Amino acid sequence: MDFKTFTSQMFTPGTVPCTIFGVLVGLIFAILCLTIGVGKALLIGLFCLVGAFVGGVKNKSAFIRRIILYFHKDEEKY
Repeated sequence: MDFKTFTSQMFTPGTVPCTIFGVLVGLIFAILCLTIGVGKALLIGLFCLVGAFVGGVKNKSAFIRRIILYFHKDEEKY
């Protein structure tokens, strides 16, 4: 498998590269928790998510609107 195929499958659930990527992320988080503490590791993770959002999402207002609408779905009333 070449590098381009590996990286394209890295974010496809159910593939071996996605599993390897998940294991590596979990290992890094575990090492951070053991060395600097859980709270600081979660803060680092939060800042990484904010940075990924700022750098990776083109239309931020539409993205946030989709998230809000996802959590405010009307449930059937019984």
